[in-house]
Amino acid sequence: MREKQALTTGEVAKYCGVNFRTVIRWIERGHLDAYKLPGRGDNRIPVESFVDFLNNNNMPVPEELDSGGHKLVLLADVDEVSTEIASCVRRAGWDLLVTQDPVHFGFLISQNQPAAVAITRPEFEESVRRIVREGDHKEMLCISITGSGEGAQGLKDGWLHLRWPHDQQQFILQLTSNQAA
Repeated sequence: MREKQALTTGEVAKYCGVNFRTVIRWIERGHLDAYKLPGRGDNRIPVESFVDFLNNNNMPVPEELDSGGHKLVLLADVDEVSTEIASCVRRAGWDLLVTQDPVHFGFLISQNQPAAVAITRPEFEESVRRIVREGDHKEMLCISITGSGEGAQGLKDGWLHLRWPHDQQQFILQLTSNQAA
């Protein structure tokens, strides 16, 4: 867990390679969330807001500000199951990125370096396996989620295969144990 909760305008400027007055303009124009300290009125930018700002503007997030890489990218159709999965991921304290498009899925993996990926479309498992293997992805948790009764459960070829909703508790347990690691 990171130590800092907020940054000064000077620190943000240094991370972005701009003058601190530019950061003040971003705050004044509503591009960057901040609050003023009592007394002198100096601005402080919450780290989470700054990281969101960097992600929204396709700027790199410095390692020391990253929340530990607890991001999960989900490739799923928009349905009740994917909604339940998303809810579980967020309750476990993970950041979630969802897409229906396999190409965008690969893009999200390369841009965000997630700690985990999950798919609800088993036909894309081999493609995702290739992306993970060929990319510079550290120990990534790979989860394939199918409907009840479909497919084998357990660990196979580096993938955790789960049936939804039958294995929902195991899914949550995997996320919480990986977050503690």
